[in-house]
Amino acid sequence: MKKIFYLLVVTVLFVACDPYHFEETVFIELKKDPCFGTCPVYSFRVDGKGNATFSGIRNVSKQGDWTRQLSPTITNELFMAFENGKFSDFQGEYTAQVTDLPTTWITYNNGVIDKTIKDYYGSPEALKNLEKLVETIAEEDTDWVKMGETQPAPASENL
Repeated sequence: MKKIFYLLVVTVLFVACDPYHFEETVFIELKKDPCFGTCPVYSFRVDGKGNATFSGIRNVSKQGDWTRQLSPTITNELFMAFENGKFSDFQGEYTAQVTDLPTTWITYNNGVIDKTIKDYYGSPEALKNLEKLVETIAEEDTDWVKMGETQPAPASENL
């Protein structure tokens, strides 16, 4: 019985020491579609443990597939912004009869909420702020590793 108690204590301490507050099964995903100009085209995904992937298609500094481990602080703050931002309350689509704008698709899945929003034009500022948080992380050039390579990409001189 004593061994079981110690095993339980060690398990609880191990779980309590995890600096990430979200599970690996939850995720945020951002996809930027093209416009007629030089809009960046890419997809980005991060899970609750900070495992991030970036697939650069056009007009981005990172072409191809990249991976990065986000810090617990950045990961937790990003997911808390979505939790506190009431993502599920936004409409599923924001659009208008205008042309030549890029479409942003943003998905949030926390195990209960699984929602994708199409943002073409006219979304509320609160949604734009969430998108900007994700874009800032996705478009950053430091600490990314090109899939199939082992060293992080050099920092951009523009940062």
